[in-house]
Amino acid sequence: MRNRNRVKVWCFLMLFLVCSLVFGSEAKLQFSVEEARFIALHPTIRIGIDPKFVPFEFISNEGRHGGITADVLAIIAERTGLSFSYDPSLSWTETVQKSRERSIDLLSAVGYTQARAQYMTYLKPYLHFQRAVIVQKSNTSITTFKDLEHRQVAVQRDSSHEGFLLYYPEIAMRQYDTVEEALLAVNRGEEVAFVGNEATSIYLSRTLGLTELQFIPIGEGGLQDLHMAVRSDWPQLATILQKALDSISEEEMAVILDRWIRYESRPDLAPIIRLVGIIVSTLIIILGSSLFWVSRLKEAVKEKDAAQRQAQQADLEKSRFLARVSHEIRTPLNGIRGMSYLLEKTSLDATQIRYVKTISAATQTMQSIINDILEFSRLDEDRIVLEHIPFTLDDVLENCISIESYLIHQKGLKFMLTQTEDVPQHLMGDPTRLSQILINLLNNAVKFTDTGHIELTVSIQDLTNQSCTLSFAISDTGIGMNAQQLDNLFKPFVQANASIHRKYGGSGLGLSIVKALVEKMGGKLSVTSEFGSGSTFTAAIPFTLDIEGLKEASERRKSIDFSVVKALIACSDRHLEDRIRTLFSEYAIQSESVSSTSLATQVLEGGHSFDLVVVELADSLAFSDSLAQVLERKKTNRPRILALVHDDSQIKSSAFIDVVLPLPLINSVLFNALLQLFGRAEMQKTEACKHVPENPALQVLVVEDNATNQIIAKEILEREGWTVHLAANGKLGYEMFLGLEEVLDIVLMDLHMDVMDGYESSSLIRAKNENIPIIVTSADLMETVQRRCKEIGVTDLIGKPYDPDQLVSKVSVLALAYHQRRPRIDFERGIFSVGGDKNLYLRVLSSFISELEQ
Repeated sequence: MRNRNRVKVWCFLMLFLVCSLVFGSEAKLQFSVEEARFIALHPTIRIGIDPKFVPFEFISNEGRHGGITADVLAIIAERTGLSFSYDPSLSWTETVQKSRERSIDLLSAVGYTQARAQYMTYLKPYLHFQRAVIVQKSNTSITTFKDLEHRQVAVQRDSSHEGFLLYYPEIAMRQYDTVEEALLAVNRGEEVAFVGNEATSIYLSRTLGLTELQFIPIGEGGLQDLHMAVRSDWPQLATILQKALDSISEEEMAVILDRWIRYESRPDLAPIIRLVGIIVSTLIIILGSSLFWVSRLKEAVKEKDAAQRQAQQADLEKSRFLARVSHEIRTPLNGIRGMSYLLEKTSLDATQIRYVKTISAATQTMQSIINDILEFSRLDEDRIVLEHIPFTLDDVLENCISIESYLIHQKGLKFMLTQTEDVPQHLMGDPTRLSQILINLLNNAVKFTDTGHIELTVSIQDLTNQSCTLSFAISDTGIGMNAQQLDNLFKPFVQANASIHRKYGGSGLGLSIVKALVEKMGGKLSVTSEFGSGSTFTAAIPFTLDIEGLKEASERRKSIDFSVVKALIACSDRHLEDRIRTLFSEYAIQSESVSSTSLATQVLEGGHSFDLVVVELADSLAFSDSLAQVLERKKTNRPRILALVHDDSQIKSSAFIDVVLPLPLINSVLFNALLQLFGRAEMQKTEACKHVPENPALQVLVVEDNATNQIIAKEILEREGWTVHLAANGKLGYEMFLGLEEVLDIVLMDLHMDVMDGYESSSLIRAKNENIPIIVTSADLMETVQRRCKEIGVTDLIGKPYDPDQLVSKVSVLALAYHQRRPRIDFERGIFSVGGDKNLYLRVLSSFISELEQ
């Protein structure tokens, strides 16, 4: 009897459980007074749907809402009494905009973004999706999400994927309104990759017949939640919907998911499962004895993977930091470069001119270094692009020496330059990279040398009719290195030891960049060093000969005759004396030499006649009084004085010194000084040949949001006599263009601005005028940026910080060409229209332009 009662109790409990499962979830929910009042006041909720978010939600060809969210909302409607309405014609971008405007109350399936959370309240996640990278199957360069760095990818506008990519500034984005457009762009090869929902992308790819795409799931941050999001000013709706979502059982959700996420045909898996069970059982028996070691192996693999992920994350953070810092430096650097350029155009004495030129040279070098730091994270991808332009070797050497000589002099070191006579001066290659290589090596030598000297030796290793290989050897008498330190020398961010970093500082990047650049240029970097004695770095780099430049230089040299010049060299440095005499011999100048200025004074007092006296003022910066007295007596036949100094900033002025040259001496600098002293007619002839007619009064529109950059651009361009109109963002720039189109000759456009960026503004201008030149000036000139600018019709690009002379040159060429062919204002007709009063017409034009600029 007791057993029979027990059975009855169990049957009753089972029946109760089944009934609760079947009917309990469908019961009406309990709502608070506020929630019930809300439902009564707002019985119909306007929902926003992504029309192509298959299988989560979509709009069918018949205009009906389908997918997982449609079924979920049907259950919610049944349990809350609410009804839902939607506009099937809206795109996703329009839907998001209407949710901002509160024209839509509920987004039924969205990922979380901080921007959207400002105006929407997110419910607890109720679905999940996998974020993925979609590329062509033939693309072997992208296998992980990290491979997207420094590339441009496609993404759906206003999607959570767009918000996700904002955390990766090194990945450029191009927005598309729909997933189909983005997938088709990847399939056509117009985009390298698309970042989006894996399930939706697979479904749409099959629907569109895109069989050549592959799908790469994103690991970290790839598995995402889907939420319902309610307008933030309706908290009651959020609690109502959350109660309804919580009431949906796992079984009900499983039925919905099974309906929408399934394959078209399913094989009978029972035999396979049985076979797998037999195999697994057998393997467990066979491998049971080794389970312990397998477990240990897995732990080791996990530890290795964790360490690898940490290392990759560290590299990623390092690259992001370098990119961000180098980009942020560009704006103030543009200010320094621009202001030094403007200062150089004012009235300055010789020393001030040299200071300004040194600032300009240092700024240019810093710009190239920043560019390399920005590219350092891409060295493994071999993406550094070299120039191949004509340049003069001595110009590069002079630039390097002018930058380094001050630091060398401050440390009391001797700086020597040795250049063999057969080294060709006119070359084809990348002068900026060569300059960076030499400056880095000289910086390294100065840093680790406290006493003694530093020597730069330039010689020729190999020479053919078309090319040459030059050797640049930088030797020092510094601390040197041992064998262990040499092994780690070219590793990035690594220095010989911690004490060196504490004493000398530095990032440890310089030599690794030098090595990469030398090898990129087809050369080889080698080093010899002895601990405590010094080091020698030798860069052997190939160049193409600039045949035309060499021919012009040879003809110019032949046209100048220095054979009538007789020179006296007063120099205590035997090495320097020999070098000057060798150069004078090459120029056909007769020369004699003495070891001091006192001996030079005696020679001149003895009645010997000279046209030129070269005086080394290395030991005493004051000009010799006795020599000055001799020169005073030779008023009618006084020789020209060329002073050689290690630091021209400290030299005391003298009426007898005609030219001051810094040491170490550069061949072409000495030659130009001789031209200045004895070849003025030739110089005047050269300058006359280079005379360029003045440009007309061009009209330039500068669209730039940075106040400093506005000032610099305005000053530089107005110095040329041009009229400059300023706009602080792309929208104002376009509006000013519309009013000034008839008089404008060129547009200078920044890219990254508030309100409207340079891309959109340039597109609008180009749509209105197909011919006016548009020059983009930006610190961001990555390949993706250049390609996008080309697509919208930009004429040319100049990187910041820009060379002011280059800016003026480009503006002059492009604006003048457009100015000469564009339609003119019909002044005669305009004057006639105001009764023939020319002054009145000009005032009307001036007032019109002023109103536009305001």
